Amino acid sequence: MSCLSNPCEILVVGAGAVGGYFSSHLANQDNVRVSLVCRSDYDAVKSRGYEIISPKGNYTYQPDGIYRSATEYDRKADFILVCSKVLPEADVAEMIRPAVNSKTAIVLIQNGINIEAPVAEAFPDNELISGIAYIGVTRIAPGKISHTDGGTLKFGNYPKGLSEKTQLLCDMFNSNNIPASAHEDIQRIRWEKLTWNAPFNPVSVLTMADTRQLVNTPETCQLAKDIMAEVCAVAAAAGWEQKSDIIERQIEFTRQFRPYKPSMLADFEAGRPMETEAIMGNLVREAEKLSVPVPCSKSVYAMLKLRAKT
Repeated sequence: MSCLSNPCEILVVGAGAVGGYFSSHLANQDNVRVSLVCRSDYDAVKSRGYEIISPKGNYTYQPDGIYRSATEYDRKADFILVCSKVLPEADVAEMIRPAVNSKTAIVLIQNGINIEAPVAEAFPDNELISGIAYIGVTRIAPGKISHTDGGTLKFGNYPKGLSEKTQLLCDMFNSNNIPASAHEDIQRIRWEKLTWNAPFNPVSVLTMADTRQLVNTPETCQLAKDIMAEVCAVAAAAGWEQKSDIIERQIEFTRQFRPYKPSMLADFEAGRPMETEAIMGNLVREAEKLSVPVPCSKSVYAMLKLRAKT
């Protein structure tokens, strides 16, 4: 399958660290045109593009189009990639609505669980693709992104299944050095990602420690394992049972990953809103709905909410 238009038109909404990094790889193709909705960094990116600092090699890239909002977008998007933070005050549907046409596939490359339904309800006739990113990347200045490690993607249609457009998206990333895979059970993979996000993101904020410090300190490593076990219990009750070795795999993955400040800690230090509800609040609420006890997660969630007010 080819894109509906030639070149393939891609609009990235939420062009921070994740959006900026991944869009830079899509833009390497001659038959792909990548535009970005870029609010806070608009002036910097408009004038000099993105600067990406990476152990794989530093580079700069200039998107084909830069807009302050989707209302300014004047092309017909084949894909809209939403890479913004999942925040209660951010209405994704309204954010992207002006750029959605009848053939647009909407792609959510975002953290958390139970995040897709509002977008699916707002655009019932559009294909909705759920995406999971495995990457250590941080916005360190306007238009400047630091890539620490990782950079893979997993996609699947919401609520389940696969489509030709999902496979096409994977192919575009794979052809530009971003490993991407398609999965029929993307919700199981969302829960798998939560086994990492639920401990390491909030606990990094509560301790002001990076991932290497957390995993190499026995007490915080054990806390991470306890939270992971709770996530697995809720996932199983929700119908998305995880593999038996998931906890040890996540711990070993973190030990091998370069020391990294998770996105929540980077946001907290910069005074930005954190994804408290998408990562921890939704977990706790799902556990309560399914009558699964999650004492560690509830305690961390309570402390994180208080921390966010300081």
